[in-house]
Amino acid sequence: MQHSKKWLKIALVALPGLVLTLPEAVAQKAPAAKKQQAQGNFADGIAAIVNTDVITQKELNSRMSTMRVSGNPQSQEAVLSTLIDEHLMNEQANLFGIRVTPDRVQQVLTEIAAENGLTLTQLQAAAKQHGIKWDDYTANISQQIRMDELRTRVVQSRVHVSEFDVDAFLRQHPTGMYPEYKQAIKYEPRYEKREVVERSFDPKAIAFQHIFVRVPDNSPPDVVEAARKKANEALAKIRRGQSFASVARQYSEGPEAQNGGDLGIRMNEDWPALFMSATRNVRDGSTTGVFKAPNGFHILKVVERRGVINERRKVVSVRLPDPPQPQLSPREQAARQNGPVEVTESHVRHILVRITPVFSDAQAKARIDEIYQRLQSGEPFADVALKYSQDSSAPLGGDIGWLAPGQADPAFEQATFALQPGQVSGPVRSQFGWHIIEVLDRRTEDKQAQIRRDLARETLYQEQGENILQDWLRQLRTQAYIDNRITGEKTIR
Repeated sequence: MQHSKKWLKIALVALPGLVLTLPEAVAQKAPAAKKQQAQGNFADGIAAIVNTDVITQKELNSRMSTMRVSGNPQSQEAVLSTLIDEHLMNEQANLFGIRVTPDRVQQVLTEIAAENGLTLTQLQAAAKQHGIKWDDYTANISQQIRMDELRTRVVQSRVHVSEFDVDAFLRQHPTGMYPEYKQAIKYEPRYEKREVVERSFDPKAIAFQHIFVRVPDNSPPDVVEAARKKANEALAKIRRGQSFASVARQYSEGPEAQNGGDLGIRMNEDWPALFMSATRNVRDGSTTGVFKAPNGFHILKVVERRGVINERRKVVSVRLPDPPQPQLSPREQAARQNGPVEVTESHVRHILVRITPVFSDAQAKARIDEIYQRLQSGEPFADVALKYSQDSSAPLGGDIGWLAPGQADPAFEQATFALQPGQVSGPVRSQFGWHIIEVLDRRTEDKQAQIRRDLARETLYQEQGENILQDWLRQLRTQAYIDNRITGEKTIR
């Protein structure tokens, strides 16, 4: 049930591979590619020719953008080299009949998003932010899944990691990982040119409402203070939410009081300088405080300003956000933590009906429903699994042993841990097909030593596989026609 996640960080990495012989028939097609090259119809858009395949500059640019998003930017030459290898490997994948279903792609995209702390929608937004078309992105992921399946098929029986190898690795690296594994990456700042429009407002006219409390000339201090108190009382009512117009009718002594203090709209230069100064920093719809003039106390409300909007276009350099930092998985975090790692495992058996190119999802669902009815009618689980399950566990009555979080397909795992010991699930859909699951038992144990051991084994497997893969690719390259337009190198078998 466990599946590889080595390529889930989007960027293509060197995974285990095996030397395969390029068929003579494929190698003999190279002259056709030479003819196409000679015609020169697409010369400006060709990055490389691999046997009869053409790698376009558009394809190269798309992959480079995807790798920048993944946090693994590489040079144009390095990415093109990867694409050349992929085209050679695609020929081998075709020979194996490897196909990738849309459901599989969707599952991997969901896992990529989750490992980066994002939803699938947020992952789409991140791709768009970096100028990557979502269709191109998903096509690249589909291609990586296909390549991973090819590597898995050709390497499984060729790489051997012994317990002695694991012990030796753990003596040097007790956590099961290299110390520098997934350390923070320092990215070079990246910028892009963008056109922006700057807008500014040039006010030309303004409309006011007004409250005026008169102070006659040569008034004694007590009269002045009474007027101030009246104006402050009016302002307090406005601040408490009463409308400016109603307060103006009650308190204002100006000629416009009965109109709610409405002074109308005028050009800026037609208003008293004192009014313009008092409202300089007052927003439209807001009110000044009480301010004094020689003839008394005033309160103004800025009803609206009118003017001209000026626009200026310019090109600016905008720094792009750095790609997400690599994150440790829960299993990797557990390997690095101090103290025990308590893990709850379920002892599980299941019945699987696979979905294949010749046996559809609907057919598999109908078959699993029939099997479920047999269980409901009282047939023993082990007998039904032996007879109907399309899994290597069928001879064991469907028993797949102890299952820990993170080991199985997410849908399978979720259904498993929702069951109590002794319970049987209804039909459950996973990437492999349709299941019926039974939980036999459950336990909680310290699994840190096992987690570290598994990580060490995976690391060693990866290293051996990378060496095998490079030997395999070198052999494929020597048997192929390759015209690299970026470096100018040619390989002609």
